Amino acid sequence: MFLKNLYLVSLAISAVAGICLQSKLTKQLKAVALLCVYTFLLELSVFFFKQEFGYEGNTLPQYNFFILVEFIFYAYFFKLIVKNVYLQKVIKLFLFMFPVLWYTFSFYSFNILQWNSYAFVFGGTFIIFFALIYCYEKLTSEETTSLFNEGEFWIAIGLIVYYTCVVPYMGMFHYLTENYEQLAVKLKKLNLITNIIMYCLFAYAFLCRTIKTEKSSL
Repeated sequence: MFLKNLYLVSLAISAVAGICLQSKLTKQLKAVALLCVYTFLLELSVFFFKQEFGYEGNTLPQYNFFILVEFIFYAYFFKLIVKNVYLQKVIKLFLFMFPVLWYTFSFYSFNILQWNSYAFVFGGTFIIFFALIYCYEKLTSEETTSLFNEGEFWIAIGLIVYYTCVVPYMGMFHYLTENYEQLAVKLKKLNLITNIIMYCLFAYAFLCRTIKTEKSSL
């Protein structure tokens, strides 16, 4: 319960920071900030209904739809910041193909009431790839800007941390819950911990970008 509450707090901080600093954020950071707000509202609604009304119904449809939204947003984020021409084409293809694959996985491989592990693994793997290529571009760039003040860089790091740890677990979710339920429960903590790290990095990304903007205006 402590980790769950800490996760909600970290998500709330990133969402509030994104809202309050909208005017100072770049277009790509605004997209991530908007996704943070949507994620917070989703998690808050699920948490509220479970705690206040004792709702025990299936919330997987909401999270399955969230998979579609989050990966479209993150792919769009990288489309705005990567410079590699070939990767740009891959991202455009991903933005076109992923909704089709999500629909196929959601209604044919599974159903909307089941966890769509195929879509999550597919999308998460590509986001890791996009983030790694972007980080490589930044680290090998001849620009002299400090990475500590590059909000986009810290968004990418947060995504790498989260999806690298969680993609294997969520990909095996059905198998683990059916055969190793205790292990599945323990690994759920990993999901919360990496979520906390990611959203803390997101909040820092919004704040450091604002600091950079203020310094450049002096």
